[in-house]
Amino acid sequence: MYRNSLAAAAAALALAAPLAALAQDQPDGLWHGDASLGGALSSGNHDSMTLSANANTSRATAQDKISLYGVGNYGRAKVDGVKTTTADLLRLGGRYEFNLGTDWFALGAAEGETDRAGAGVRDRYNLNGGLGYHLLRDEHHSVKLFGGVGYTDTRFIDGTRDNGAQALLGEESRHKLSETTTLNQRLTYYPGSGDLGTRVNFDAGLATQISGGWTLNTGLSSRYNSEVPEGLKKTENLLTVGFGYKF
Repeated sequence: MYRNSLAAAAAALALAAPLAALAQDQPDGLWHGDASLGGALSSGNHDSMTLSANANTSRATAQDKISLYGVGNYGRAKVDGVKTTTADLLRLGGRYEFNLGTDWFALGAAEGETDRAGAGVRDRYNLNGGLGYHLLRDEHHSVKLFGGVGYTDTRFIDGTRDNGAQALLGEESRHKLSETTTLNQRLTYYPGSGDLGTRVNFDAGLATQISGGWTLNTGLSSRYNSEVPEGLKKTENLLTVGFGYKF
């Protein structure tokens, strides 16, 4: 009835990357970011259609930073006259960071998502707060560690529901490999707590400027959830290649 999103990824290799380059940390008080949109359509013995969209934006000052992001991935397939939804991911979120000094910062974050076809999630909401530390920060590289606690509420398509307090640990970095190429990656870990289970999210994106603000993007997204409805795999992977625009 349901398909692991790895199958959807195989049909979406030509799409715009769901993880484009993260917005740069320029403390100028202006909004910076990037966006990508793409799709693939095939017909013949098997008909399929996939759309992918991603957007990241942030506004940084010497005192604080606001980051907003959104990811969408939708796919349909028709085999022997039967239509099936292969992907229907939508994730929206944001984070606020307040500098406590040169290296330490406080953070608050909120995220909502739905992923029925891939992970069996009807809807999930996260609210988190904690502290972070800039391990490295210069014009070419930035590495930060963060951790905290929050509340998670997940409703699955089989009617079950898990909610409660959950810890958060993570790291993220941005690397300017050349004048035209940047690499970004983020790893977040939510340790298991009661029926909530353990979740691990990893995103990585490589963006190369090709003309003006246009970029060629390659993205990798991997999700692990120890608690999923029966019949679904615990790990989802998505690899994409496409175009984006940076502003």
